[in-house]
Amino acid sequence: MLIIAITLIVGVSGAFFVIYQRESLEQSVFEKNSSDLKQVMNSITQELDQFGSQLSLLSKTTSVQQMDSIVSASFLKSFDVSTLFKIGEYVTLYDRHHQFICDNSMIGTSSPHQPFTAFNSVTPHRPYTSAWYSEEDFIPNKFFAIAVGDRAHASGSLVANFSFKRIWQKYASHKIGEDGFLIAFDDKNRVLLYPELSKILEQELYASDLGLKDFSAKTFSITKPTFITLNNKQYLAAYSYNPRYQIGILSLQSRDEVQSLIAAVAYTMVFLLALTIVATILIILWLFKNFAFPLRNIIEHINYIASGNFDSEPLPEINKENELGILTESFNQMQSIIQKQIQDLNLHKEHLELEVLERTRELEEAKNQLDLISRTDELTKLPNRRDIREKIQQEANRAERTHRDFCFIFIDIDKFKDINDTYGHYCGDLVLKGVADIIRKNLRKYDYVARWGGEEFLTVLPETDLDGAKIVAERFRRKVAQMKIEFSDTIIGVTITLGVALYDQKLGVDRSIQLSDHALYKGKMNGRNQVVIWDPKDTSEDEYKMALLDQKAFLYASCPIDNEEKNDPSDFEMDQQNEDDDEIEEIDDKGTSSKE
Repeated sequence: MLIIAITLIVGVSGAFFVIYQRESLEQSVFEKNSSDLKQVMNSITQELDQFGSQLSLLSKTTSVQQMDSIVSASFLKSFDVSTLFKIGEYVTLYDRHHQFICDNSMIGTSSPHQPFTAFNSVTPHRPYTSAWYSEEDFIPNKFFAIAVGDRAHASGSLVANFSFKRIWQKYASHKIGEDGFLIAFDDKNRVLLYPELSKILEQELYASDLGLKDFSAKTFSITKPTFITLNNKQYLAAYSYNPRYQIGILSLQSRDEVQSLIAAVAYTMVFLLALTIVATILIILWLFKNFAFPLRNIIEHINYIASGNFDSEPLPEINKENELGILTESFNQMQSIIQKQIQDLNLHKEHLELEVLERTRELEEAKNQLDLISRTDELTKLPNRRDIREKIQQEANRAERTHRDFCFIFIDIDKFKDINDTYGHYCGDLVLKGVADIIRKNLRKYDYVARWGGEEFLTVLPETDLDGAKIVAERFRRKVAQMKIEFSDTIIGVTITLGVALYDQKLGVDRSIQLSDHALYKGKMNGRNQVVIWDPKDTSEDEYKMALLDQKAFLYASCPIDNEEKNDPSDFEMDQQNEDDDEIEEIDDKGTSSKE
C-alpha cells in the first residue's frame, strides 16, 4: 500500500509538474508566434497602405487630372510610374461618367481583366478598397480606387488592382519555427497565401478545403495556446485579422516541434513516472477503446445531425451486447425516421411552391388582361378616353418642361346617325371600325389616338405645330373619303370633319380639347368633310378667365376646408362641360344642330 501510495504521489506530482511546464512552454511559444504574426500583419498592412498612397499621389498629378487619353496614358506608361506596379497590376483612368479613358497597359500586352464597377463608393479623400477577387489565373487581387480632383464632384476615377503576388514574394516561404508556415484568408474564407502556391493557382482554395470546417476569417479568434488539425497534422496556432483590408493570417507551428521542447524538460521525469504512466496508459487505452471513442463518435454524430445534416450516413455498428451498441442501433433507427419525414416535407414544400407560382402567374395574367380591357374600346380596339387622358396629361407635363407644342385633332364621322338609321347599327359598327383602322394606319409612331365617344375620335400629335397637324388631319380626311363600305350590296361612302387646335398651357388640357371641338363645330356648320384649324387668336379673354376659375376650383377641392364660412365653394364660378358618349351632335344641311 505504501509503495502504491508513494507511486501515486510521485506520479501525480510529476504529472502536475510536466503539465505545468508544458502549459508554460506552450504559452511562451504562443506569445512569440503572436508577436511575430503581428509584425507580419503590420508589414502587409503597410504594403497595402503604401499602394493606396501611391495611387492617391498619382491622382493628384497634372497629367492624370487632365483626363486626356494621350497625356494621361503616356504618364501612366512612363518608367517612373510603371516601376510602382507589378506585372498583372493595371492602373485605369475613368471619366466622371465611368467611361474608360486609358490605362498603363502596353500595346499587345494587355490581357482581359475584371472591370471595376463600384464607382459610387469612390471618394476624393481616401482610397476605396474592394473585396478580394481572382482573375482567370486565380491570383488574388483587390481594387484600390480614388476620385481624380479634390472637389465636390470629381472629374473621374483612378483605379488600380493590388496583386497578392507582392505578399507571396515576401511570405510564401516564411517559416514559423523549423517547419511552420503562414496561411492568409480573405473575409470569405478564401485562401490568399499558402506554402504550396500551385494549389492556389489551380483553383480557388477555401479554408474548408484544408480541413478547417468551422473556420470563419472574420470571427475566428485565438487568445490562448490552441492546437488545430491541418492535413492530419496538428499545429500550434495564432491568428490576426485586419477588417479594413479583409485579410486574416493564421500562424501554424508544428506541434511536434513544440512537443520536442516540452519533452526535453520532462525527460528527467520519465524514469520516475514510467511504471505509473504505463499502467495508467494501459487502463486509459482500454477505456478509450471500449467506451470513450465509441461514445465520442456518437456525440459527434449527434452534434453533426443537430447542425442540420440530416442526410448523413448512419453510425457504424458496434458490439450490440453492451449499452453503447444498443444506443447506436436506437439512434440509427431514429435518424432513418427523421430522414423519411424530411423527404416527405421537402416533396410537400416543392408541390406548394409550384402551386403558388402557378396561381401567381394566373393572377398576373388576369390583372394584365383586365387593365388592357379597362383602357381599350371593345369595338375599335383603340384606346378609350381614360387611357388617352393619362397620355395627354403626360404630354402636357412634358410640353411645360420642354416648351414644345403639341396639337389635338378632334374627328367626327359625318351623318353617322343617318347611316345607323338607314343601314342599322351593324353597318354603323363597320364604319366606326373602318375609320378607326384608317386613322391608326396613318398615325406617326409617336402619335396617340382614342375613341372619344360615339362617332368621335381624338388624336394627339406630340411636338407638332398647327401647320404639321393640318397636314396630318388632311391626310386622315382624304384617306377616309377614299374608303368605301360594302354592306348588303350597297357601297357606302364615308366622310369626316376634323377640328385642329394647339395645346394652350393657360387654358389647360380640357379647354384646349374644347378648342378643337369648337373648330370641328365650325366645320360642321360650313358643310362637313373638311379640316378646320382653330386660330389661337380667336381664343377670348373670357375663356382664359374661366380656365383660371377652373384652376382655383381644383385647388379648392384639393385643399382641406377648415372654415366653411371662409371657403365657400359658391365663391368660385366654374364652367363645366358635361360630355355624354351616347349623345351625338347632328348638324343639318342649313347649319342647325340637335342632340340625339
